Amino acid sequence: MNYHLFKTALIAAVLNGSSTVDASSSTRSLQNTYETINGRSCFRSLDGMIESMTDLVAKYPDLIAMESIGKSYIKKNNPSRSKYDMNYDLPPGYDIYAFNVTNANSARQSSEKGKMLITSGVHAREWAPPELNARFIETLVEGYNTDADITWIMDHNEVHAILYVNPDGRFISEKYPSSYWRKNLNPEGCGNGVDLNRNLDFKWGDRNGASGDPCANDYHGTSANSEPETRAVVEYAKKLFPEDQRKDDPEGEMKTAFGEDITGVYIDIHASGGYVYYPWGHRDAKSPDNEALEALGRKISYFNSYKLWAGGQPDFMYEAAGDYSDYMYGALGVASFGYEIGDDFQQDCARFEDEVVPINLPSLIYAAKLALKPYKDVKGPDIMEINARVFGGRVRVKAKASDSKMVNSIAGFSNHPTGNQIITNVYIYLDVHPDDYQVGDKKWNMEVLDDNWDTSEETVRYDVPTSGLSSGRHTIYVQAIDSRGYKGPVSSKFIDIPAQNSNLRGSP
Repeated sequence: MNYHLFKTALIAAVLNGSSTVDASSSTRSLQNTYETINGRSCFRSLDGMIESMTDLVAKYPDLIAMESIGKSYIKKNNPSRSKYDMNYDLPPGYDIYAFNVTNANSARQSSEKGKMLITSGVHAREWAPPELNARFIETLVEGYNTDADITWIMDHNEVHAILYVNPDGRFISEKYPSSYWRKNLNPEGCGNGVDLNRNLDFKWGDRNGASGDPCANDYHGTSANSEPETRAVVEYAKKLFPEDQRKDDPEGEMKTAFGEDITGVYIDIHASGGYVYYPWGHRDAKSPDNEALEALGRKISYFNSYKLWAGGQPDFMYEAAGDYSDYMYGALGVASFGYEIGDDFQQDCARFEDEVVPINLPSLIYAAKLALKPYKDVKGPDIMEINARVFGGRVRVKAKASDSKMVNSIAGFSNHPTGNQIITNVYIYLDVHPDDYQVGDKKWNMEVLDDNWDTSEETVRYDVPTSGLSSGRHTIYVQAIDSRGYKGPVSSKFIDIPAQNSNLRGSP
C-alpha cells in the first residue's frame, strides 16, 4: 500500500469521524531509505530516525524545527565502563532532540498558539512508540496545505515532539533485543538504571507506585528529577506551558481544580496493552478536573477503542507515582494523557501497520485540535462529517454534529455529563477560522434539516453563495454549540471555486 494514499485515507477518517482506516495491505518498508531495527522494517532505528528527521527539517524548514534540549546520562557524565556489571557495549551517548511542528510564517505568534507536547521512548524496550510519534510528525508536515484540518492546526498551534526521551536505553534495546532494557543507563546502585517514568517531581517516592530498590524495574532514582533525561523534558515543558496556570503547592493543592481556562495538551506514548490513561495515576481516584479529562479520554477511545486506565475507572491497573502524566497535569496544569499501544514491547510490523497506526494517528490529530483550550472545547459537540459541492453559483455544505457520539461510545459506560446536551447552533465560516472571526467576516448559521434543534445529534445544511468569490481554493470551517454554551472543536474542508462560477448550472 502506498504510504501517501494510506495517509490521505487516514486524514479523511478524522474528518468523517471514522475510527479505522483500511491498511490491511500496508507494510511500510524503510530498508531502502533509512536504517531500521533488525527484523522490523517498519521501525527506524535510533540513528535512522535521527537522520530521517534531520532530512525532514531540511526539506520543510518553515514547518518543523529541531533542537537539542539536553543530553543522555552517558553523554553528560561519560561514566567508566567498570561501573557496569553487564556484557553489553555502552552507547556513545546522545543529545535529546525536540521538534517544533508549526507554520512558522502564520499570522499568529508563538505566544498566541496552543501547545501540544508528545513524548515517546521513555522505556527503551517499547519499540513502536517513537515510530508512531514520527509518523504523526510526518502526517502534520506533509499534510500542511493539503488537508484543511492539518493546515489550521499548524497555523494556530504548535505540536512539540520528543521521540526518544531515553536514547541510551534505546541503543541497548536495539542492539541487544533479548535484554528488554527499560531504564536509562545510570549505573549507580544496581547498575541497570533509573525508571524515567517514576523520576518526576510529583508524588515522587510514593512506594505505592514506585520502588526504592535500584534493581527494580520501577526504581524511582535517588531524588526527584535526578536524571538528565528527566530534567531535559521538564525544563522544555516548563518553557512551553504558561507559568501562571501552575499551583504554588501542586501536591498540597491536589484537590483544587485547574478550571477551564488552562491551555496545553500532553501525551506520552508507551507500549503495550491497549489503554488510554490520565490522572490520577499514582492512586485510584479521580482528579478535580476529571469531567474534562475523562471526556477527552473517552473521545480518544472513540478512535482507538482503548480501555480507560485512570483513577475511578474499572480498568485502573496499578499505581504509578512520579510519572510523566501525573506530573504534567499536577505540576503544570495541562490536559495530560498516556497511550499504551499495541500488544508487544517489540511489536510486529503487520499489526503496527494494519492496526496501531490507523487507529491512533486520527486520535492524535483530534487531540492537537484541542491544544489551546482543551478543558473547554472537549466538552462541546463534534463535527462528525462535512460534505460540500459547488453548483449553480453556490456551495451546498452539509454537516453532522453530535454532542454524544464520541464521548458516549464505550460499551457498558453510562452517558458522560458533557454528552447529553442539545445542539443549539452550528456555524459555518468562510476563509476565517472561528477563533479569528471579526465583524464583517463571512459567517452563517446553518439550518437544521428536521426544523428542530431538539437532540444531541443534528444534520445541518447551508448554501454558501459564491458570487464575488475568487476562483480557486477556499476554506470552510464548521463549529457546533450545545445548550450549555460549549463550542466544540473546529472541523474544516477545502473547496475549489471554478472560474466563472456564476455561470454554473445544476440542481441540489
